[in-house]
Formats: sequence, C-alpha cells, structure tokens
Amino acid sequence: MKFEISRTLLDNTLQSVSRGLSNKTPLPILMGIQLIAKDNLLTFITTNKEISVRVILESSDDLDIIEDGSCVVPGKYFVDIVKRIEGEKVEVTLFDQTTIKILSKNSDFTLRAYEKNNFPNTNFDLNTQPIVLKSKELKQIVKQTSFACASTEERIILTSINLTIKDDQLTVIATDSFRLARRTSSISSDFNSKIQINIPCKSLEEFSKILNDYNEDVNVYISNNQVLFKVANLSFMSRLVEGTYPDTSSLIPNDFLLSIKLNREELISVVNRASLFIDSENISFVKFSLSKNSNNIEISSNSTEIGRVVENLKPIEVSENQDFQIAFSTKYLMDALKAFETQDVIMYFRGEIRPAIITSESNVELKQLLIPVRTF
Repeated sequence: MKFEISRTLLDNTLQSVSRGLSNKTPLPILMGIQLIAKDNLLTFITTNKEISVRVILESSDDLDIIEDGSCVVPGKYFVDIVKRIEGEKVEVTLFDQTTIKILSKNSDFTLRAYEKNNFPNTNFDLNTQPIVLKSKELKQIVKQTSFACASTEERIILTSINLTIKDDQLTVIATDSFRLARRTSSISSDFNSKIQINIPCKSLEEFSKILNDYNEDVNVYISNNQVLFKVANLSFMSRLVEGTYPDTSSLIPNDFLLSIKLNREELISVVNRASLFIDSENISFVKFSLSKNSNNIEISSNSTEIGRVVENLKPIEVSENQDFQIAFSTKYLMDALKAFETQDVIMYFRGEIRPAIITSESNVELKQLLIPVRTF
C-alpha cells in the first residue's frame, strides 16, 4: 500500500475518524485506524465497540493512490504525527505488511503496524429506510438536550437520549431525573409505525462534533440494536441502549400558577454572578423571590461560609403579581438557559416545590424542566 495525500485533508479526516478510537481497552487493535486503498478509494475505519466511524476519500488532486493494500496503523501516534508535521503533502507506505513509513518535507516517521486480520469487521450498510435531518438541526438538537443526560451509569438508560418518531414528528428527550430537556421537530418520512430508540449521549455528542465540518443532510438508519448516521463521505455508527425509557409524557403540564417572561441574556448574567457563591459541598443555588408589591424579581444566592448576593431583575411580563419564591441549582438553570438561542424565555411555575418549565414564544418546540431545591 502506498499513497500521497494533502496534509490538510489527511488531518481533517483523522480528526473525524479518531472519534472511534478506544483509549483504554484490553484489545490493542481497537486503538488502531484501519486504512484500505482499493479501486481509487482510500478508506479510514475506527471502532471501539461502542461507536464505529468510516470516512471514504476518492482519488483527486489531493490524493494519489499509488499502490493498493491495507493495514492498521496505531491511531494516537498517526494522528499526532500528521498534526505536527509541516509539509503540504504526506506520503504513506506499507512495507512487508508490518512497517508503515510516513514522509513529509523533512520528517521521516516509522510505525509498527498492528496485525490487520485482528481488526473487527464492521458493517456500515443498514438496509432500512433513512430518516433525513438537516445537519444544522441535528447539531442544535444535541446541544439543546444532551447536557440533561445522567453522567453516571447507576441507571444506564438515563445516560442515553430517547428519540421517538410518531406521526411525522421527532421527539428527543434527555433526563437525569432532576431535570429534563425535550425538543420536538417535524420531519418528512413515510414511517407507518412508531419508532423509539435510546442513543448513548456520548455517541451523539461525538457525532455532533464531527458535524461541525459538514453542512449536508444527515441520513439516519435504525436497526434492532444500532443507529447509523451518514453524511457526505462519512459514516458514524453507534450501538443503542437497551431498555424502556421512563415515560415523561405527563411531566410537562398545561396549567400553571404563574409565568414570568425575562430577557435571557440578562437572566444568564444575573445567575452567573449568583453562582460565584458555592457552599461546602461545592453546590450553588439561586433563589427567585417575587412580591406582589414589587415590579422586580429578587434573585439571590447565599452561603453561610462566604456571604450573600442579591440582585433585582425587571421582568418583561408577569402573569400575576403574588408572593412567590423558588430555588434552583445554578448549574442546572444555566444549562437550561444556554440551550435557547432566543432573546427571551418564559418560566412557568406550578408551585414553590413543584417542577418549573422554561420555554420561549419563538422556540416552543424546546422545553426545559427543572426540579426546584428546598433552601428556605
């Protein structure tokens, strides 16, 4: 195997496929990148058993395939070498099926190849009808929901994002049982039955990072235990999380005691300042206090060890003037507010110890639910 490739093209390709590399594994082969040169195509494949990534490059002015062949190159070193070399072109040659030579400008690197027959076979061709999503929309969906997934595997199902398709509507939900993010979208599809799958949050976040380099539509293929995303020359496959996702349909009600409309950027600034005061358990809370005799909302944070901060914020609109107070984790509230890209947000309350809903008039398809904390 021998090919010459633009360093920029090779670097960009490796940044994408390296998402599928395994960092810690008893199988060293999973830390390798499979290279296949055949029929004027150069294919890069990585897999860590959880996700698999493939990029296919065609021969062009930036890629000259001189000799067909295949090998598995140590991934971390290959990525680091290409990132640091200075030449515009990189020449990669396989000798005796065991040695890979990388030449560029004044640099000459030699790497030992892995045994290529040990590399797992990965099928990137799922014969199911695809769901077509705009890459920009999919990135936005991941950004607006993934932060609400559980970070520990005590309940493995909550480390996934639930994706449901029914009646040409896509609903994406993430929750760690203390907060919930829900995003709905209309899609064009011919699915006659309901589809519900659980995609590992980390997988979607990795794919979203790759999508930063793509503007084309994403085709989503779903099988019994896998989901495959295809965009341009890239394929990204992830296993699915088995199990039944919690039924959250009744958590977002239609009736509320009180609603407050606020400027989102102003609220973020106030909450950000309030988050400076952290208690001994490294937790920060922010309290909202509304008085029927005041036109402002008092937002405060208190630490017995540090001090207290109090700010007044003038709301755009309040549905009803009444005495009311509620407190939230500042981190959870900030995460929820940053998920919106709107100028204003509306906070809906059902009671001082009942979950609150955050949404926006111009972004009603996105809803954030927060469980309050008792600090008073």
